[in-house]
Amino acid sequence: MRAGVMRRPVDVGALVCGLVVTAVGVVLLLDFLDVIELDFGTLWPLMLAFGGAILLALGLSSPRPPR
Repeated sequence: MRAGVMRRPVDVGALVCGLVVTAVGVVLLLDFLDVIELDFGTLWPLMLAFGGAILLALGLSSPRPPR
């Protein structure tokens, strides 16, 4: 008889970071293939949004210290 398998909780921060890195790669690949046109005016808000998503995920996934 098998004992119960202990599963580790999902690391939301690492998951979001991986998804953001993948999204940045896809956006840059689409720009390279001339599917979309990126310039500085459209790229920097995307980078800020990606960075904000990472910071939000890391902030929400970190345990709060006891009071």
